[in-house]
Amino acid sequence: KLRARWQLPETFLASIDFGHMAAGGGKGGMMMGFTSDKLYIVKELNGADHATMLKIAHEYAAHVLAEEGSLLARIFGHFERHGHLYMVMNNWMPPPRYDRIEKDAKLAFDPHETVSQYDLKGCADDKTLKRMGKSVKAVHKRIFNIPLWCGRAFWSKARRTYWEGKAHAREVRFPVTKKHHADITKKVERDVSFLQHWGLMDYSLVVSFHVVPSKANALIDAVFKGSSDLGTQPYVGTKGQQTFVVYLGIIDFLQDWNIKKVIAQAIKVAERNKATIPPEPYGDRFALFCRQKFDASCDDDPEDADDEREAAADPEVAAADPEVADSS
Repeated sequence: KLRARWQLPETFLASIDFGHMAAGGGKGGMMMGFTSDKLYIVKELNGADHATMLKIAHEYAAHVLAEEGSLLARIFGHFERHGHLYMVMNNWMPPPRYDRIEKDAKLAFDPHETVSQYDLKGCADDKTLKRMGKSVKAVHKRIFNIPLWCGRAFWSKARRTYWEGKAHAREVRFPVTKKHHADITKKVERDVSFLQHWGLMDYSLVVSFHVVPSKANALIDAVFKGSSDLGTQPYVGTKGQQTFVVYLGIIDFLQDWNIKKVIAQAIKVAERNKATIPPEPYGDRFALFCRQKFDASCDDDPEDADDEREAAADPEVAAADPEVADSS
């Protein structure tokens, strides 16, 4: 049903090379790969995630297909290959369509340096994946990395960059229009309610954030607009002399609250703002974090303003929608 809804061709996985998959950036280290166009991700599943996927599959599909909308990753396939379990999902951080930029275009900026990407949970695990076009390598402070526990003077340059990226991920906010802020908030809260119902936690919001000069409107339309999720993303808003392009979605939501997580919570008792907390408080914190992370400070899209004026002028619409009635 999801493949049909998102109009995937039967050959959408033909370009995956399973022999060149690599360990993902998460703590689990499961293998992950992309299709050649980077629009789809194939990710290896462990036994627990596989069991969760089977348990929630029907309800998950109904949730994602509902008219209210969802930001949960679109899982398009779930299969076994050579004794390994995999799932296929959309890539919430697709590459911009740089090939649409004219070769002789004279730009005052490098489009490849406009992007920063983040993996966010609303806790100490938040991190920057890419900053101004440059990837940020994860250098974790594991118990066996003794020098990392001896003070910052012993940190490598890569560790410093990673730590600075974590601090940046906590501080950054994403400007969007009021309409987009309401849409994102509504979908996140709906998704969190679904995940709490199934006792799931440890999920992330991934964000691909581009800052482009507003004068480059033609480039923005060609390279970014309508390039993800059947045209529903990215969210685009303008503030002053800058236009902000935001792709986002919720990933890694198959982790249930089990005995291993209970033990991990006890071990990390002294850790502040940790990821390992039960599904109810995890979801509540995540929803509040997402509401606050997006800043409804961008100018309204002119097309949206026209639509609102037309709606306000229609007596039937105004009567049916209290918000429209209040604005008239």
